[in-house]
Amino acid sequence: MYVVVAYDITEDEVRNKVADALKAYGLERIQRSVFVGRINPALLKDLVERLKRITKGANADITIFKVDRRAIDTAIRIGPPPPARKNVDLY
Repeated sequence: MYVVVAYDITEDEVRNKVADALKAYGLERIQRSVFVGRINPALLKDLVERLKRITKGANADITIFKVDRRAIDTAIRIGPPPPARKNVDLY
């Protein structure tokens, strides 16, 4: 499955830990607070638990969208192309 993760976190330290966790699970940043990538259901469950621990007590809002490959393939981007992707072909 593919996921798109968007977050709004006010604390720099917590925000950086969330970004590091998303990268550690193989997701790639496509915006400052948006990551995308392929992840299996078991790892997604682990990631959700890790994000809960990282953000406990913080002013953090994280949304994870489960999407299919078609949604990734048909994404529309306005602006300059992002750097080359390792595991997700978006553009």
